[in-house]
Amino acid sequence: MSNIIALPPLPARISAKLRHAVALMAREGRSQTEAATVAGLSRQGLAKAISRPAVRDLFETERLRFISEADGMRAYAKARAILVALDLMQSAKSETVRARMAEFLASDARAPSVAIHVDARQDQPATGYVYHRPPHLGGTAKAGIVEAEGVVA
Repeated sequence: MSNIIALPPLPARISAKLRHAVALMAREGRSQTEAATVAGLSRQGLAKAISRPAVRDLFETERLRFISEADGMRAYAKARAILVALDLMQSAKSETVRARMAEFLASDARAPSVAIHVDARQDQPATGYVYHRPPHLGGTAKAGIVEAEGVVA
C-alpha cells in the first residue's frame, strides 16, 4: 500500500500589475481601459484576466475591503465633526454659530435636511426639446425644439 496524500491546489498567481489594475477598478471606479493603461497592461490582457475566477475573487475582495475602509472613515469623520461642533458651541464668539452647533448636536449630528422647491406655475411658455415616438412604435418620427408657438423641426 502506498501513502499517497492529496495536496491542496496552489493559489493562482496574480501579477503585481494585475493586482494594481484590479485595485484601480475596485477603489477608484476606473474603467478596464484606464486601469490597464495606468497599470501597464493591455486592455485585452486585462479583460482576459478578469474572466478568471481568481481575479474576479480578488476584485470582489478588494471592493469589499474598500467599502469597509470607507465605513471606518465615515465613523471617524463623524466623530471629528462632533468634536469640532462641540468646540464651536462652547467657544464661538457668534451666538448664531453657538446656536447652530447646539441644534446640530441635538439632532444626533445629522446634516440638515435639504429643502427642495419645485416651481409648478404654468405662466411661462414651454421651451426645450420634444421627442415624438417613431411610426413603428405608434407615433410620429419628428424631434425638435419646442418654442412658444409650437414645434420647430
